[in-house]
Amino acid sequence: MGSYSIFCYNASDYIKEIAKVGTNSDIQLYHRKDENIIMTFIEPIKYPEKVSSLTDSIYPSDIAIIKVSSINKDLGEVIIALDLMGKTRGFIIADEEKQPVIKKIIGNTSLKDYKFFTGKPMELIDEIKAMEIPRNGDQNLTVIDHFFKVKGVGTVALGFVLSGSISKHQKLVLSDLDREVEVRSIQMNDEDVDSAGAGSRVGLALKNIEPTDMERGMFLSDKPFEYAETIPGKVVPQTSLKLDLGDNFEIFVSDIMRFQRGKFENDHIILDKKIPVVKKTMVLSNNNMVPRIFGTINL
Repeated sequence: MGSYSIFCYNASDYIKEIAKVGTNSDIQLYHRKDENIIMTFIEPIKYPEKVSSLTDSIYPSDIAIIKVSSINKDLGEVIIALDLMGKTRGFIIADEEKQPVIKKIIGNTSLKDYKFFTGKPMELIDEIKAMEIPRNGDQNLTVIDHFFKVKGVGTVALGFVLSGSISKHQKLVLSDLDREVEVRSIQMNDEDVDSAGAGSRVGLALKNIEPTDMERGMFLSDKPFEYAETIPGKVVPQTSLKLDLGDNFEIFVSDIMRFQRGKFENDHIILDKKIPVVKKTMVLSNNNMVPRIFGTINL
């Protein structure tokens, strides 16, 4: 069964016509099943108040949908976030008179090949299904975004399979705690399955862990995790930004479905808490800057 995860900005009127409302917190998820394809739409409903609502929604997505009502600083920040997080597939819903301006804005970003769309919501489904998403099978890696206790089931975690696959009865390592947990059962779109591949939105019943021990941005893997608490290196601003960052300022790593605080000093980021290393590049934020999402650093 194929799965697509789709980030949505300012497009809830479109999504509500084509998908069913699911989990709700600072991000809103919607689900749709078409024959052998499951689509999960992710909307940052606490953005622009919370930058993490935006970055957490973008991180697991394969495709982006941006609806342009007006060209403003929030739209600019969304474009910068998508560019820094390397999201190259997507659609822009915009009136024809806005399209030339938008093309100029995204011309030197990872959004440059996004398709402009002016059709009806159901026509967008066909466009999404026509996209080919390459999948990584090197490592079994699932990111967790919600978790809770269910009577008669135990701990349930919701998340996205980022690479590889996950199977019923599989024993995996939970990041941060480095604890072995067992997958008791798997659901996709409220149906029990024996396994789920990369791209899937899953509900996992887990053994040997309590919800009180968990937090968003934890990972499950079949391999042990490496961690970073200090990140040396040069901060690289997004290409459209000219920033004099200086030294000794607050910074947030915001590209692993977590918003981890730290401090930048002496060409190092010193984090308040270690993070699992699952990417080579991290996106950086600072709540006192405009835009708040501003650059990257290599691990």
